[in-house]
This record gives sequence, structure tokens and C-alpha cells, in this order.
Amino acid sequence: MPERVTTKVVLRSVSDERDRQDEKWGEQNHRLSYWLSIIGEEFGEMCKAYNEGDYGQMEREAIQTAACCVALVEHFCRMAARGENPL
Repeated sequence: MPERVTTKVVLRSVSDERDRQDEKWGEQNHRLSYWLSIIGEEFGEMCKAYNEGDYGQMEREAIQTAACCVALVEHFCRMAARGENPL
């Protein structure tokens, strides 16, 4: 029986993607403009998958986009811990 899709299940997928990103790139600390470029690129890939009717790929890109947004929030938290303003 497939696992019931809940917020917890979806967030586990996002967390797993964050782990993959950290393994690939390490801790990411960028200027805000670069973060927005990364997130925009991921969102663009999700839109491309939609336009191509590839909903499986769209789901994967949505998870990657969400994981990038989480990475940005993690970056904000690191900056706040150091007393820095992210803007």
C-alpha cells in the first residue's frame, strides 16, 4: 500500500533533497541576489516541466525548489546567529 501523502511525507522529501544538496555543494552562503537566481532557476525548471506535461518531473522540481528555499532560510538563520542582516 502506498504511503499516505501528508505534509510530513512531503517535508521528508524536501529534507532528503536538502541532504543531497549539502552533500553536493556543502554549506551554501550567498548574496541574496544569488539565492534568488538559484531559486528562480529551480522554479523555471518546474514551469518547463509543466509546459512539457511532465508532472513527475514537475514534482521533483517542486521539491528541489522548496529545498532551495529552505537552504535560504538556513542561511538567514546563520546570519542572524552572527548578528548580520541578510538584506
